[in-house]
Amino acid sequence: KQWYQRRVRGNQHATLLKILKHNIRVKSVKIDGLRRVEEDIIVPHLKPLLKARNLFALLGQVGKTHDDLDTLDAFEKIDISIEHSGREEGGVNEVSLRVAVSEASRHSFGMNVNSDRGLNDGNFNMYGLARNLFGRLESLKVNYVKGTKISDGCSVIFNKPLFSQKNSDFKIVLAKENMLNRTANYMTSDMKSNMTYQFPMLGGKNQLQAEALWQQIHGGRVPMKIREEFGHHLKCALRHTYVRDTRDDLLVPSRGTKHMLETELAGFMGDVNHVKVSAESQFNARFILGYSATLSVRGGVVHELGDNPRTWITDKFFCGGPGSVRGFYEDGIGRPLGGTMHWGAGFSLTRKLPFSPHIWGLGKYMRVHHFANAGNVGSCKDELIKDPRVSVGSGLIMKIANFRMEINYAVPIRHQPDDVVNHGLQFGIGINFM
Repeated sequence: KQWYQRRVRGNQHATLLKILKHNIRVKSVKIDGLRRVEEDIIVPHLKPLLKARNLFALLGQVGKTHDDLDTLDAFEKIDISIEHSGREEGGVNEVSLRVAVSEASRHSFGMNVNSDRGLNDGNFNMYGLARNLFGRLESLKVNYVKGTKISDGCSVIFNKPLFSQKNSDFKIVLAKENMLNRTANYMTSDMKSNMTYQFPMLGGKNQLQAEALWQQIHGGRVPMKIREEFGHHLKCALRHTYVRDTRDDLLVPSRGTKHMLETELAGFMGDVNHVKVSAESQFNARFILGYSATLSVRGGVVHELGDNPRTWITDKFFCGGPGSVRGFYEDGIGRPLGGTMHWGAGFSLTRKLPFSPHIWGLGKYMRVHHFANAGNVGSCKDELIKDPRVSVGSGLIMKIANFRMEINYAVPIRHQPDDVVNHGLQFGIGINFM
């Protein structure tokens, strides 16, 4: 009986492979359900379906097309069905495709919690979104945010996809934010507008941005060096950001790399004149005994321009905290004035807990973590090289929704008297860790 069942399953498998490899030709693709969205927007996403030459390739392309249409954020429901036309010519069957869509609501309101501003920073957002304003997926979003670093803020964002180049868009932002810097106990009130063009190039994501920022620095008891910068400042800048990310997981990667380079040129108008460059690289690979190894390096420099060069504290670099050199409080290296140069490096080993994923789900969402970090901040090369801060430790990593949470026991083994050291348990939650 078992022999007969295996034979039947083998015959079914062979028959299925024969069907999947049978030659086909896509005769037509019909689109149903479009109301406000222009047809020429989704046609480029459907053209690859016409190139399929067998059912196996067609099914794979149908799944990819469904994902491409879903990323447009224009449809609430997408259904792609294959219909046999009944005709066969030269051993090739003709099929037709029907793409049925249901457009998403033109207006929506919602709220969420995110951590897009940095480490240990949570924001509560309320927003209203108007989709497809003129029939070509334009959107207008009004957002109010209340957070731990942003005491309050609001923004208006207009987004226009550019269909001449895949994964490209143009964005205009008007925003007002009040931010608290707990490190140095001062506040900034920002009014800014920027225009952003996003496009793919060199195997990664590129962002060109032109920004005008009117900023007021104010606060309470702060060092005199910071108090001298109190008042209004105007900054006009051009900024380019390049990101190439091939990691298998954005929060707890086990292989792949990430490279980021950001260049800012400020000084067209206002009282800020500099070139600011920040770079970061991360390398991940499988290691021995079930461990994954991560090597991270980052650095940055501000080069002042003009006859009267000046770098405000909001443009300076800081170092230390659970996201950079662990074992120090956030921005605990270089407090309170920061520096115009910084570097950091980290090596970590992570592995799954020795639990089955079915035991409370711990094995799926938690990792053991061992790390060694080093870094420094300063305003000249000698300060960067002299007396680097170093720390080691171990802890746990947890994936919670779209965040990474760490609970570590950190031991600073090299530090300076002016540093704010956190010897012992340290908690961090965010997205970007070293």
